[in-house]
Amino acid sequence: MTKQAVSLKMVPGLFGFEEISEYLLEPIPDNPCFFSLLAPNGPTFILTKPIFFFPDYLVQVKRDELANIALEEKEAEVYLLVTVPKKAVEATANLLAPLIVNTAQGLASQLVLHQSNYTTKHFLFPPEQQRSCG
Repeated sequence: MTKQAVSLKMVPGLFGFEEISEYLLEPIPDNPCFFSLLAPNGPTFILTKPIFFFPDYLVQVKRDELANIALEEKEAEVYLLVTVPKKAVEATANLLAPLIVNTAQGLASQLVLHQSNYTTKHFLFPPEQQRSCG
């Protein structure tokens, strides 16, 4: 798990941001469950690791899908893009298109899990666990 900043090259670019390939992945201070993915002079994304919110999450990919980031399956770090709306308790994670990261090589790729029941919006905090915070 990333404990310090890592420079990443996204191969190919994130969906919707294909023209941006250089990012910095770093932990968010004092919050071990979240990370930032920062593009210099570009957007910043919030990421989390599936184990923190979705312990049963399973990513099944074919070996050739990892070739562009020079990665063997057992070396992969998986991150999920998080969307934080106005009410943070309604934050969601994209389980359909995780980021697969090879921190040793500084390479990452976003994969779409075509044969899955996952969607782009899974609550981090299920509605029955959400409470009003004022």
